Amino acid sequence: MTRLPRTLGPSTLVCVPTTNWRERVAAETQRQRELQAEIAATARRRAAALEEGVRELGSKSAVAREIGIDVSAVRRSIREYGPGTLPPPNSPTTTE
Repeated sequence: MTRLPRTLGPSTLVCVPTTNWRERVAAETQRQRELQAEIAATARRRAAALEEGVRELGSKSAVAREIGIDVSAVRRSIREYGPGTLPPPNSPTTTE
């Protein structure tokens, strides 16, 4: 029987961070802000698509049936993320 050489395990490796914890926290906070902005953008695009579906099919109920979700989810998405909810251009935000 041939024995394979033993590899180093995680306990034998030492990982030294290249930045201090403050820099890592700041970087992760920035990343969270970017992801939250991305989520908001996808929610707005989804609401726009749902509104297009309402125009095509005639009702929010028809859209909900077509894609297999509850009509309240369609209403909520359009209400919370539809075009009437966009802030005016160049307006200050609370996350800055």
